[in-house]
Amino acid sequence: MSFEPTASRPVHKFGGASLADGACIRRVGALLAERAAERPIAVVSAIEGVTTLLDRLARAAAQGEVDLNPIRVRHRSVLSQLGLDPEMLNRHFAELSTLLEAVRRSGALNGEGRDHVLSFGERASARIVAAHLTSRGLRALPIDAYDLGLVSDSNHGRAQVLPNSAERVRSALASIDGIPVITGFVAQDSSGRLTTLGRNGSDLSASLIGAAIGASEVRFWKEVGGVMTADPKFVADARVLRRLSYDDATELTFHGAGVLHADAVQPLASARIPGRVVCVRDPSDEGTLVCDGARADRPIGVACRRGLAWIRLAGAPNLRALVQAALERTGVEALTIDERSGGLELVAPWSDELARALVLLATHTTIERELAGVAAIGVVDEARIVEGLNVAGIAVRARWHSGARASFVLAVAEVDLARAANCVHALLFEGTFVEGSSR
Repeated sequence: MSFEPTASRPVHKFGGASLADGACIRRVGALLAERAAERPIAVVSAIEGVTTLLDRLARAAAQGEVDLNPIRVRHRSVLSQLGLDPEMLNRHFAELSTLLEAVRRSGALNGEGRDHVLSFGERASARIVAAHLTSRGLRALPIDAYDLGLVSDSNHGRAQVLPNSAERVRSALASIDGIPVITGFVAQDSSGRLTTLGRNGSDLSASLIGAAIGASEVRFWKEVGGVMTADPKFVADARVLRRLSYDDATELTFHGAGVLHADAVQPLASARIPGRVVCVRDPSDEGTLVCDGARADRPIGVACRRGLAWIRLAGAPNLRALVQAALERTGVEALTIDERSGGLELVAPWSDELARALVLLATHTTIERELAGVAAIGVVDEARIVEGLNVAGIAVRARWHSGARASFVLAVAEVDLARAANCVHALLFEGTFVEGSSR
């Protein structure tokens, strides 16, 4: 398969759930085979559950236990289901074994070692998908993203890809004949150390690669039919949003809507490349198109986030600067910080390390845990939302405005999250049909 290097090509990103077993990978193979004339580029996550398994293995190694059987069995099972050589990944298993033994001997797991261990998930899935495509008679090549030139800083666990990576990626892909199957989630710093881009970072990888080559479109293949007005696990009446501006999609992901990585929209917006969230089980459905356009002047949706804490501090001078320093030191991003009556209040993701640091800063510290954030995105009636939650008997622990369009966010007890999300969604959309959406 040959192509013009300058021709626009689509990027297809497949998440772990889309690669869960042999049947899922065959479905991915069929999708790419049907689109072979478009010269697709594939970006893959690890097989479903493998990143969590690798993290568990790394932590166990630091405690003195190394057992590769779970990871071997998981991948060999998938290889056998596809009729591929079950020993195909033995070289990678040997490398992983050596790495885990080094962790065991040191008795410690640092960010660099953890990133190296986690990289095996995407590296394995890229090779499996490429081998399956080859078995279908397609020309396919597994590629580690860092070999394309995806270079990041050294912030292990949530690395930032450097801007000068784009030219290297574009040049490298122009010389590849066939379907590149590229590892998502992983990069490499300037010293050659493997890094990762954060959980669900394969979405970000696909966006960066799409932006680098000027892709015709970046398709994010998911298990859901698109970006929805709420998480369907909480809200049964959630609807698919058929079209979103880059700004509105960014706002939803910023506040916790998990269908896309929170940083994946920005590269698309900068390059003015459309993204599309589509269901891998229903490839004929249009899904959600994320593209250029004005922010909507109506409600967009409800985004939820678990695991928050409401922290109140008092009795120390220069408290805000001290708290900001503690947040930076522990790598926690506060969702809101307000000065009240000589003290400070903040809502942030719970962190044991941050809590220990904050307790030492102030004379009086109150921490309320097991909270969740419910963000009403778009143009909303804030008073009606607060009143509706009050009528439903749901206590609002804190409220604030946040994000580029100052969305209205409320903190409630985690046990009330589903009820609160349903209540806010109903208040925003009950009796209406969101333009460009469907049930």
